[in-house]
Amino acid sequence: MKKIVLFVLISMGLSFANHNGRYAGSFTRLGLGARAIAMGNTGVASPARGYSFYYNPALSGRQQEKVFSNSYSFLSQDRHVYFLGFSMGVPPGAGLSIGWIKTGTGDVRSYNSIGNDTGEINQSAHAVYASFSRQFTENFSIGLTIKGLFETINDGTSEFDYSSKGVGGDIGVFYQATEDVAIGLVYKDIGSKLKANTEKIFKRGGTTTDKFPKLIRAGVFYKTPIAGINTAYDLEVSSTGEYSNNFGVEALSGRNLALRLGMIDAEGESGREFQFFAGAGFDFKLYKFRSNLDYAFIGSKVDEGSSHLFSWEIYF
Repeated sequence: MKKIVLFVLISMGLSFANHNGRYAGSFTRLGLGARAIAMGNTGVASPARGYSFYYNPALSGRQQEKVFSNSYSFLSQDRHVYFLGFSMGVPPGAGLSIGWIKTGTGDVRSYNSIGNDTGEINQSAHAVYASFSRQFTENFSIGLTIKGLFETINDGTSEFDYSSKGVGGDIGVFYQATEDVAIGLVYKDIGSKLKANTEKIFKRGGTTTDKFPKLIRAGVFYKTPIAGINTAYDLEVSSTGEYSNNFGVEALSGRNLALRLGMIDAEGESGREFQFFAGAGFDFKLYKFRSNLDYAFIGSKVDEGSSHLFSWEIYF
């Protein structure tokens, strides 16, 4: 009974109020980088930055500078997401990105069948990314991502020690149609799954495989005729039959300050549901290196509470 409670609690702790949040691997679909999140979790066709490979691996080849990136998300319900990554150009016309995402849920208690508190549950999930992209022309590039996936759950005893692992991949294309318009297309989570052996945990345990939904994302990024105003739109279609519309707008003030707004229109249990985002960012010099510091506010969707994301990039 205790083990059943453990699984139920962790499943609830990891669920995310977002498109496809109730399926396996939801932690890999939360989005990455405060700029993209504040703009409605868009990024398939946005200009290349340290987090761009997550949205479209084809963008790795368009990031010619070396960039170190990290972010920390304070999610509702005592959840967190941490990211650490590095991207660089590989002359001529290629790029490489690596990254690590870690998520966890804190203060989750375990109870036995008679209601006694038996301690705190330790849970974490990880995704390790490696992306490579090649520019075939000045305007067109293709990229590939391979990712390793891991999850562990335990209560600090040998009685319950669950672990799973798997691999997956993304493939994407990017095209700079004009100086002001860019488009992108990506096929995400090809073969992504988590596989575990539960024979040591359950009397009737065995091998379990949790497959991730496959996603197709198409996006467009547009520099409007109004100076400093950029817009983005991503359409995401899932193999589960669900889809979402992601919208974002960015207003640049001078060279150093940006204000952002975003919205997601996604399918929920009660029909179409909307979630709103906002954020800001600024550029500054750190010693002799250019640096970007960004913030995103993630609004509540189903009364789960709001969340906050900070990200930092250093270019050298």
